[in-house]
Amino acid sequence: MKKTIKTITIIRLIQIFALAILVVIITIGLGYRAFFQSVMEKEAFTVSSAIKAGLTSHMKAGIMDRRDYFLDEIKELEDIKNIQIIHTNNRDFKPAKNILEVLKTKKEFFEWDDINGELKATMPYIANSKGTLNCLSCHDAQDGDVIGVIEMTIDINASQELVMSYGYIFIAILCLLSFIILANLSGLINRYISKPLSKVIDHGQKAYGSYGDINNVEYESKELEIISNNISSFSKDILLKNKEISQHNLTLQDLNEEIENTLKDTMMAMGEIEEIRSEETRHHTERVSKLSALFAAAYGLSEDDIKLIALASPMHDIGKIAIGDDILKKPGKLTTDEYNIMKTHAKLGYNVLKHSKRKALRAAAEIAYTHHEKWDGTGYPRKLKGFDIPIFGRIVAIVDVLDALLCKRVYKEAWSHDRVKALLKEERGKHFEEKLVDIALEQFDTYAGLVKKLS
Repeated sequence: MKKTIKTITIIRLIQIFALAILVVIITIGLGYRAFFQSVMEKEAFTVSSAIKAGLTSHMKAGIMDRRDYFLDEIKELEDIKNIQIIHTNNRDFKPAKNILEVLKTKKEFFEWDDINGELKATMPYIANSKGTLNCLSCHDAQDGDVIGVIEMTIDINASQELVMSYGYIFIAILCLLSFIILANLSGLINRYISKPLSKVIDHGQKAYGSYGDINNVEYESKELEIISNNISSFSKDILLKNKEISQHNLTLQDLNEEIENTLKDTMMAMGEIEEIRSEETRHHTERVSKLSALFAAAYGLSEDDIKLIALASPMHDIGKIAIGDDILKKPGKLTTDEYNIMKTHAKLGYNVLKHSKRKALRAAAEIAYTHHEKWDGTGYPRKLKGFDIPIFGRIVAIVDVLDALLCKRVYKEAWSHDRVKALLKEERGKHFEEKLVDIALEQFDTYAGLVKKLS
């Protein structure tokens, strides 16, 4: 499921804020650590200066034997774990690495142990001939020489905890500010983007349904005003196109009806041409069309098939055009050879129509080819049997015979209704499908009435 604009924006902002907070915390943390180290180093420098001053005072006062008491007091005052005064002019002196560094550079040396919370400071004791801290009178050294070092270990745990406390407070404030900003942005997005977009869509649908415009006065942002105007313009274009399409559809519908009617009239006319030439009873073609449609409906065929058989059935005997007048118009019974020639009209009609791609003409070709087949397989031209005979051919077969029996022809008089019914019962399951015979008998009066009306 796709996310909303609000959700996407909030997620992106949270990611940006999280990254920004992380960068700020790292930057401030590094800067704060540098500041903390600078403060602690200055504290070590201040303590070492105090020790130097104290030692010089003790020396001038002649009370150097009380030096350790003084150093203990300094340790208690400044959270110093250890203070050691090392004289560099001692012959047995073996300086460590940190002392060697101080002797070399004459500068302070610091070692940080964050795990144990300690700062080890090594401070140079440099001979000075100026001011009240003049120590050259007591030491055999030149001005600026390192006559010793002060080593001290400072406990920084308390200071670190204080710094961490302030850091946590700062992070909490930063997160709170970020939350407030995100909440405010969420409200802004909801007010100026999410709700207006939903509103403009809703208004667009209503405007489209009412053929009107969107009232853009309700939208505060310029972008949404432009969107609403575009939707209004688009809706007008769509409505205009819909009207054009509807008009074109009506035109196409009229054209289709015209083509369909033309095809129907043409096929009916072709059927009547064959009817006139063979001197059949008048309106035989029309009766076959109407009766075929009634049988198809009673049989349960679809509306499209009912229309199709009504359209195609008038051409069932179109092949008779190719049969000579001496056979076609003969008033008496045909000889075997003449009958064989007459039977060829089924395939001739099929050959005339089979090449067409139009559905109606293909159906007409099928009817012409199969309406003389019999249910028991004794018909012609292919001796098809049962359901192998297409339904259109089975229907026109019984319709053609029914109309022929009920009407007067040049070679016979019209049969009585009882005689026709008797023949239908006799040919049930032989010439005709049982279901079609049952339909003919059930609706006989209706079908016979139609034949009489159109004769």
